[in-house]
Amino acid sequence: MSRPLRVVVCGTLFGQVYLSAFNQPFAGFELAGIVARGSPRSRDLAAKYGVPLYQQVDDLPEDIDIACVVIRSAIVGGAGSDIAQALLQRGISVLQEHPVYQSDVAQCLKLARKHGCTYHVNTHYPHSPAVRRFIRVVQRALAEQRALFIEATCGVQVICSLLDILGRALGRFAPCAFEAPGGWSPALRAQMQGTPPYSPLRGVIAGVPITLNLQNQLDPADPDNHFHIMHRISVGLPGGNLLLANTHGPLLWHAQMHIPRERTETGCREPLPPESAPHYYRTPLYALAEDNGNDLDGVLAEQWPSAVRHALREFAARMVDPQPQHAQQLLALTAAWKDLMSQVGNPQSITFDAPPPLPAAAWAAFNQGEEQNDD
Repeated sequence: MSRPLRVVVCGTLFGQVYLSAFNQPFAGFELAGIVARGSPRSRDLAAKYGVPLYQQVDDLPEDIDIACVVIRSAIVGGAGSDIAQALLQRGISVLQEHPVYQSDVAQCLKLARKHGCTYHVNTHYPHSPAVRRFIRVVQRALAEQRALFIEATCGVQVICSLLDILGRALGRFAPCAFEAPGGWSPALRAQMQGTPPYSPLRGVIAGVPITLNLQNQLDPADPDNHFHIMHRISVGLPGGNLLLANTHGPLLWHAQMHIPRERTETGCREPLPPESAPHYYRTPLYALAEDNGNDLDGVLAEQWPSAVRHALREFAARMVDPQPQHAQQLLALTAAWKDLMSQVGNPQSITFDAPPPLPAAAWAAFNQGEEQNDD
């Protein structure tokens, strides 16, 4: 029986999510250490997981199989890509957290080939349970039907993962291109309260027309928060649309409203009764899956650790059976991300307050029955 793959996690901010994958037995994988600068948080986490803390890549032992590099890349002024390259030069396979410059991805792929190891960028969210289900449902639908359109909304922090989700669901990126239509006119802006949060884009991905609303805003003091919507994706099919309402679910099927009719002897076209056309009389909005545990505690304790485990299993499979299309798909993803971001430019720097809860009166209205006079 082969030994488990020995894994180190580099970085302990979002790296804590990767570490949480080892909070339960994880067959085939063993946490072998943490690579970090030696902050109190890093030392505490190393003690919690009972693993060594390494402060330099050169300090790692020879038996490390996988390094998860969860350190900001050069895109946001971090050293993640430099660390990834140093690890690859030692023959250690690297799973690097997104986003990563296309040029850095290409360089890391070259180093991986040269040193006989594997490199991939993990966009994390395609591996979360609700998104995995969404991808699977879309793939099976497209085996028999054609996608008519895509509508999507997301924050700039997760645009790379949204593209990855779509590439996986559609099976490819090409043909893929984006353009930004004209912005808000001065006349409209003069009537607005506040700043419009979304930059609209349109384009094609795998030949399917897409409209995208991108929240191209970041709070420099809190860059990992303040999504109005993390991911929302609707794929239009001939009979309705599949909707991933948000990153962690639910997944909904919304059937197209269609009144079936037949021509009577008098020449009128009358609606068919339900018994003659039951397909059209089904509930139009149907939850394909209710994702229990999509509150914050469930996301942090269950969904995100599950996503990391799924990503590592996929990565390990690619280590055993590397295929040229894996690198091609990764390069296509980074090219799509680069093209899209060139259309909207750098994120707007903005200061956000912590999001307040829905007002109690609104909750009461949401939960109560119909008003007496509503008919």
